[in-house]
Amino acid sequence: MKALSGRGPVLVIAIALGGLAGSAATVLAAMLPGGDDVHARPVALRLDVERAAGIASRTVPGGHIEGLELGYNGQTLIWEADVIATDGAARELHIDSRDGRVVADRLDPPEEGEDRDDCDDGSTAPPDEAAALGAAKINAVQAARAARKKVPGTVAAVDFEYRRTTHIWEVDVTARDGREHSLRVDTTTGEVLADTPGEDDG
Repeated sequence: MKALSGRGPVLVIAIALGGLAGSAATVLAAMLPGGDDVHARPVALRLDVERAAGIASRTVPGGHIEGLELGYNGQTLIWEADVIATDGAARELHIDSRDGRVVADRLDPPEEGEDRDDCDDGSTAPPDEAAALGAAKINAVQAARAARKKVPGTVAAVDFEYRRTTHIWEVDVTARDGREHSLRVDTTTGEVLADTPGEDDG
């Protein structure tokens, strides 16, 4: 899946807060790679990060959301949710941004460079990381709200970043002017510690 946040190939060229009848929809103009040309077309995002988080929490009761990222699967916008279940299993959900359907629910193998040797299939989060996520006073939704309060716009990704000392939430927001921001949010206080603006994609 191609990510729309700054962590992957950038597909978003403009985000304008808009209203579709009956929803808090956001209209995105996504760049779709096609040879040497770049094609833009409007895509309606009916499911924001908070609603996606709610669906992920209901799908994995008692689990802790480790990350949410908006991506494009070649047909539609998908929220990819990484959730640590109560048994320590790392789950990856794909949630359709149009209707909230969970179109994929699977064990999440570690990315290249990660080490999950404590489980034969590599699908269990390291105990220290799971404990850090569970102990965080600020969850993914609260981190997204704090970032969006600092930079009004659309949250494209929120990820729990494990650090040796203080863990943080990293939140990608596309502001109303189309500029991308990467914000760091304190997992204890919800304070925005840093805001790194990117280039204007509009």
